[in-house]
Amino acid sequence: MDGLTGIRKLPRGLKNAKGEIKGSSLGEADLVSFAQNVVLPHPRAILSPVGLRPSDNPPAVVDKYRQVQGEGIERGTAFYRKLGRETMAQIYEEFGHWFRKLSYDTYLKIILLGECIVLALVNAFGHSISGGYASELTRLRYVIDRDFVREERSNFFWHELLRNQLWYTSKRHPIPLLDTWAKTGHPVLDRYRRNGRLDLNDLFWNNLVFVRSHESLEVRIADIAAAVFTRHFNGKGAAPAYDLLKGSIAGRGRVPVILLTDFDLSAWTYDPEDNPWLAGREPD
Repeated sequence: MDGLTGIRKLPRGLKNAKGEIKGSSLGEADLVSFAQNVVLPHPRAILSPVGLRPSDNPPAVVDKYRQVQGEGIERGTAFYRKLGRETMAQIYEEFGHWFRKLSYDTYLKIILLGECIVLALVNAFGHSISGGYASELTRLRYVIDRDFVREERSNFFWHELLRNQLWYTSKRHPIPLLDTWAKTGHPVLDRYRRNGRLDLNDLFWNNLVFVRSHESLEVRIADIAAAVFTRHFNGKGAAPAYDLLKGSIAGRGRVPVILLTDFDLSAWTYDPEDNPWLAGREPD
């Protein structure tokens, strides 16, 4: 049974006029049915959930990370201005204004989504390599609920923050590649490597789309799966459905939780090589 057929098996009364189902409206039996009829049938859906507890990331700590990122954006503005690229300097200046105005909740949402995207990328590479279908990686595509980014300018700025997260997360969780590919060649390297390095610009700009949730099976699956994880980890039920989904969680069934550790901002010093927007390019 494919995922769309499984979604259709859920009660009609749970769907709105657009055919959209919100995971928060589903009962325990519905969540079990979702796991059995949508996620588990071949080909099984592989999930890459990420958790974040606002109580573990207080505003005072989050603000320190924002100040560090803001410094990097300001350096980017100065970099392009020094090169005489005033258009790019103005874009980065506007980017900085947009970034500083983000609310605490929106900033955490951006961090969470970016971590999900990067983790899903790492897991997609690892799972497909171990499963012997790595050639399918050339058709990678991201589909995200349109509610997240609505304006074109915000879309550009969000992509810049995503690049920031990819930079840092890839240091902790490098994208897995087979050493033999460098000798034998592989479609994945042809697709994603430029000048000897991975280049994911085309993936994140041209193959990452924002859609209405009721128009996308993948987004609907993600929404209902998230409802299972949220209820389970908040102690509000969904244990039977969670037990069914555990085997579909990539990374040995573990759900990583984002924790921004506190640090002494006064002791922090700017390092251009640790700036994802300027590493290796900042002028003297």
